[in-house]
Amino acid sequence: MRIRNRQQEETKLSQPATNSALPDVGFLGPGAMGSGMVFRLLEAGYQVRVWARNPQKLKPFTDAGATIGTTLEDVVGSSDIVLGCLLDTAVIRETYLGPGGIVESARPGQLFAEHATFDPDLAREILHALGERGANFADAPVSGGPRGAREGTLVSMIGADAPAMEALTPILDSYCSRLVHIGGIGSGLKVKLINQLLVSTHALAAAEAAALVHASGIDPEVAHNALMGGWAASTMLDMQLPAACAREFDGGGASIGGLIEVQRLVAALMAEADVDSALLDPTRRAFDTAVDAGHGGHSLAALVTNYAANNPAAGAVMVNP
Repeated sequence: MRIRNRQQEETKLSQPATNSALPDVGFLGPGAMGSGMVFRLLEAGYQVRVWARNPQKLKPFTDAGATIGTTLEDVVGSSDIVLGCLLDTAVIRETYLGPGGIVESARPGQLFAEHATFDPDLAREILHALGERGANFADAPVSGGPRGAREGTLVSMIGADAPAMEALTPILDSYCSRLVHIGGIGSGLKVKLINQLLVSTHALAAAEAAALVHASGIDPEVAHNALMGGWAASTMLDMQLPAACAREFDGGGASIGGLIEVQRLVAALMAEADVDSALLDPTRRAFDTAVDAGHGGHSLAALVTNYAANNPAAGAVMVNP
């Protein structure tokens, strides 16, 4: 494993290179997370060709200097390195391996990297398919949310061979402050799934804490100040407790519904590793309950609505393990 930290004062943004000295970059799926990455790449001097299934969403990137890729073939044919931040396993499979997909247009020497969280087995499939065309692939999932992408403070957990890691490092420095080379293909995704196990369970614990603060009549600001000063402190608690107590459920970052598929992948990884979880099953049920109540598109703070103290109409819907 190799860990690389980039200090804020050493970002590529402070020492922009000329466009001619940098590889041409393609970017697939500039959504909530990917948009920040694209803007950072443009600010760092890269020529970026962007593609999305809905081209109407691309105007902000062309206004910032990006070029629109009309098709996947167009993006692949015009790029040295192609990055993706696509939706999920199904979309990634279709985009890479489906008819008219990336593999059909890939050429020898190209490098592809995907930032989404998806099935590690698919990463190995894609690497094999691209390898037959002389191209390379890396799984490079990220953590840190849309704000981290905008501010260049993401962490990326990378599964790749050494040449791919070397080629990716200067590019990912545009929007990541930490790059961790976990090992071979699929290994970055496995660590990201472990990350998401922690995110999911911490989010539910934070929701429960917020419900208890609310039901006990404790000032949320005072509780937040106290709890963030000791061993109970966590990123999820810091983000969720104030928002949950204020019933502000439309913040950026992960949505409740967006973690359902990821939790399924976590469960599959745990089954593969023969690790029994005392936490994952009840956590998944709590997320399902929130989705069924109409909170799938809301931020993780909306998990607090599972508790009768905050939503009497919902009843005591927390299911015990």
